[in-house]
Amino acid sequence: MKRHFYYLFYFFLLHLCSFQSKGETETDALLNWKSSLYNPVSLTSWSQSNSTKHCSWYGIICDSTNSIIELNLPNIGLNGTIDKLNFGTLPNLTHLNFSGNQLLYGSIPESISNLSYLVSLDLSGNGLTGSIPRSLGDLTRLEHLNLGMNGFTGSIPEAIGKLTHLNVLHLGSNNLTGRIPSELADLSFLKVLNLSTNSLLVPIPSYIANFSQLESLDLSGLNLRGQMKDLFIGSNGSLSWNFSSLPNMQYLFIRDNFLNGSLPSFFCNLDSLIALDLSRNQLSDELPQCWWDIKSLQMMILESNNFSGEIPISRGHMPPLLSIHLGNNSLVGGFPSALKNCHDLVVLDLGKNRLFGEIPEWLGYSFPSLKILSLRSNMFNGTIPALKSLAKLQLMDFSSNNFTGSIPQSIGNLTSMTVQQTWSKLDSSKFTYMESISITWKGNELSFQQNLALINGIDLSSNSLIGKIPSELTGLFGLLFLNLSKNHLTNTIPGNIGDLQELEFLDLSNNVLSGRIPPSIASITSLSFLNLSNNNLSGEIPMGSQMQTLDNPQIYAGNDGLCGFPLAKACEIDDSTIQQGSTTDLDNDSDKEEIVWLFGFVMLGFIFGFWTLLGILFFKKDWRSWYLNNIDRMQEKLLDALKSSSSMGRSSSMINEELDSSSQFSHQFSYTRAPDWGSRSSTNN
Repeated sequence: MKRHFYYLFYFFLLHLCSFQSKGETETDALLNWKSSLYNPVSLTSWSQSNSTKHCSWYGIICDSTNSIIELNLPNIGLNGTIDKLNFGTLPNLTHLNFSGNQLLYGSIPESISNLSYLVSLDLSGNGLTGSIPRSLGDLTRLEHLNLGMNGFTGSIPEAIGKLTHLNVLHLGSNNLTGRIPSELADLSFLKVLNLSTNSLLVPIPSYIANFSQLESLDLSGLNLRGQMKDLFIGSNGSLSWNFSSLPNMQYLFIRDNFLNGSLPSFFCNLDSLIALDLSRNQLSDELPQCWWDIKSLQMMILESNNFSGEIPISRGHMPPLLSIHLGNNSLVGGFPSALKNCHDLVVLDLGKNRLFGEIPEWLGYSFPSLKILSLRSNMFNGTIPALKSLAKLQLMDFSSNNFTGSIPQSIGNLTSMTVQQTWSKLDSSKFTYMESISITWKGNELSFQQNLALINGIDLSSNSLIGKIPSELTGLFGLLFLNLSKNHLTNTIPGNIGDLQELEFLDLSNNVLSGRIPPSIASITSLSFLNLSNNNLSGEIPMGSQMQTLDNPQIYAGNDGLCGFPLAKACEIDDSTIQQGSTTDLDNDSDKEEIVWLFGFVMLGFIFGFWTLLGILFFKKDWRSWYLNNIDRMQEKLLDALKSSSSMGRSSSMINEELDSSSQFSHQFSYTRAPDWGSRSSTNN
């Protein structure tokens, strides 16, 4: 009997909780969730006093019945969990976007299945963990599911195969394991599939080739191994991926794997392909001769492989290429002539190959949109061509080649290096790709990606350049780094080097520079890396607050004529040092000395005259009486003149005050007389 009573009480509580849940409104649920977040400053419009106008709250869109249908809160710094949100109170919600809130943590609650009308769910770019709930399979209207860039673990739920209306499935950059479920074969309407950067078991299922509407496929960072062609070849030796069935493929990314072998020529048949990234694999052999036949190709990322041979020549029409990354391979031959007609190029990276010969003159005027140009670590020779029409160039890396001659004065035409500019990403409505480039930064090779927009720099180090550093370089005010080390540059460092106020990294070491270090260098407050070693510089090292932080003596090593901090060699002040000073400084010192002597003589004259007059008045009573009587007469005349004048702007009281002051001065003088002086009316002796 007692047990039955407990059962009845338990069901009563469940009923009560259910009743209370049904009584909670949309606004109540949102306000309760807000209260669980830490400092939700972007949700100030969410308040109880404004609850009747919840459709005007930030991030909320309602339908005609004032029921919430969209909740969009991306990138606003939400800090908390989503399991505190009662999804059961939002039955008409079609769009839910909490992406880009990196402090949003916890797991996805199973109750999310209550959003039965949900069409789009984006929880990417957060700190969510745990397993992906199977209940997502109940959201059968879902077309867009993005759970990328979180910390989800476990396997991909088979239930996702029930989301047959999906156009976008993004599960990349998580910690997912296990096989790719065969149930995903039913997602025949997929346009975007991203499984990248997980620990999924391979092989990649061949049914992906049946997604005839697929536009973007990312299989990067999945530890794929073996030959590239085997990735697409079935066990019977036939091609299991029929690329002719993927006529809409625009973005294909298989970077950061361990694939080897040659590049299959069937890539050339992807006429709709816009971007191809096979970088950081172990691919080898020559590039297919048909490579320039991909009609729509804009981005070709093949860097960090083992490709060899010459870059194919064009067989006619070139694709509308915007970005070419062929760096860090073993390519040979001269500068590729096929690129001459790629007038829309924004990025060209041919660095770290075995290319040789002279750079053609047309490089300087064929790419008016070029922003990134890297030819580093090759065997190019000859002179650097005139840079006539590269006004948009932000990064120029010609380091570690065999260039000779002088630095062209036309380097001043790189006007984009005069300011910091925003980076124009290559994107589309389906996919956004962030460019990346590797450069030598402060002695270390670093890859810049998200902050590439901030990079304005020139690296001409490790060549055989001669002559002086052109003054035009100091007009590129936006430069962040300048590396001219390991050349044969002569003459002096430009005196206005201090105009490069954004400079963080300056390396002029291992040249034949002479003269003094310009004092203006001390005004570069952003300078954090400096190397002037192994030149013929002399004189005192300039001082300044920023220069004080550059306290490594190796910065100036190999310059026997330098002295001062941070070197142990102190600067001596002797005749030779004085002779090295500027004529202007000597003239200024001479002028100052003359002024001092003049002032001294004037003061001596005043002191002598004052005490002479005072001595006469002291010893000559008749002179003293005459002097004081004349002061009284002058005072009386002045008083009469001022009282009779009506044009004066001051009152008589002010005049009297001045006269009293004058009288007090006169009497003060008389009171300082010796006791035997007598009155001012005394007769002369």
